Amino acid sequence: MKIFTITTIVIFLCLLFSCSEDDKATQLIDDGVSEGAFIRTLDFTNSDLVLDDLSSTFSVDLEAQIGAQDGLDNIQVYARFKDNNFDNGNQSTSEVLVKTLGQDFFAIGPNDLPRTTLELTYEELIGSTNTQADLIQCKDQFLLRLVINLSDGRSFSVEDGSSSAIIAFDTIFSSPFCYTLNITAPIAAGQFVGTYTYQSIIDGPIGPTFGPSNTVNISVGESPNTRVFEANYIVSRLNEPKRPFRFVISCDEILFRKNQLSSFFSWCRPEGGFSFGGPPILLGPDVENAPVNLDDDTTFELWFVEGYSGWDGDCDFGVVPVKIQFTKQ
Repeated sequence: MKIFTITTIVIFLCLLFSCSEDDKATQLIDDGVSEGAFIRTLDFTNSDLVLDDLSSTFSVDLEAQIGAQDGLDNIQVYARFKDNNFDNGNQSTSEVLVKTLGQDFFAIGPNDLPRTTLELTYEELIGSTNTQADLIQCKDQFLLRLVINLSDGRSFSVEDGSSSAIIAFDTIFSSPFCYTLNITAPIAAGQFVGTYTYQSIIDGPIGPTFGPSNTVNISVGESPNTRVFEANYIVSRLNEPKRPFRFVISCDEILFRKNQLSSFFSWCRPEGGFSFGGPPILLGPDVENAPVNLDDDTTFELWFVEGYSGWDGDCDFGVVPVKIQFTKQ
């Protein structure tokens, strides 16, 4: 099954949030495909959940991108619990259907396309997945997967065999189809925010990932424990705007968000040589997250990789670990 045609500038953009540890950002848009549908992520109100707060709510604004001749039937929302703490055994669950957004959930937006807000409470997810609430701990996760169903019977998602669009967040066609909801313990709004100087401890394959030591402003992101800063990738073009990069303070660790786009451009070309023109390089978490002291936000580190999930921009460097230190000014 093929999907909606989109301009080549976004062909190689990939996931910010991955549905599972094993998902690969390999489903791409190409020229000449037939029409279909995808779900555009417009904005997050809250992207993570707070441990022991059953009213904590995941909320995201969505737009159904469908062809003029297509009709939207519904969007199905599936979820599963992922246990990342095994002191009480592995409590992970299988995926279940938790909600169906029928046509009455949608209103026509400014692009003449259906829009809605998906909201799921912590309590609702616990009940739907039949998870034992008292065994949930900080750093566990709920994983959501969305399916868009058209009135002619076609469906699009990220499951195997569905050639649906997967495009990076923070682009106009952001369409991950799935979201990772981290279970976090609350931190103060004033922690890990403000002006920081960063310096590379372990460089990426081309050099310091965000270039020479510089100053950035870190602010609160789309959830209380999410932090955002803007920087340029080391080989970004001079006229390319800075890109946002996100991390989450999760108990005693800092989680670098999955599948973050380094730049709209790459240093390498498929035919070889070093010149702008290849697919972008993805950044994502390393196998081990950086430890953090919640009582001291003056200095912390981010641990991540370039070439996440094999997307190394055709530079053939594979997956390269990076460490960057941030110091509060």
